[in-house]
Amino acid sequence: MIQRSQLRLVFENGMTEDGKPLYKNKNYSNIKPTATESSLFSVAQALASLQSASLAHVQRTDFHVLGE
Repeated sequence: MIQRSQLRLVFENGMTEDGKPLYKNKNYSNIKPTATESSLFSVAQALASLQSASLAHVQRTDFHVLGE
C-alpha cells in the first residue's frame, strides 16, 4: 500500500562547461496517493508555466511500508 507520494518537477537550469545540461528540482510533498498520472502531469504543466526555466521531466515517487 502506498503511504505517501511526492511530485518532482525537473527544470533545465543552464549548461556545464562541458556542454552537459544542469537541472534544478522542485518537490511537492503530500500528494494524494490516489492521484492519477494524467492529473499530476496536468498540475505539473500548470506549475511549470509559472517558472522561467523549461520543464525537462516530471517524476512521481511513491513511498511504501514494507513488511506490514
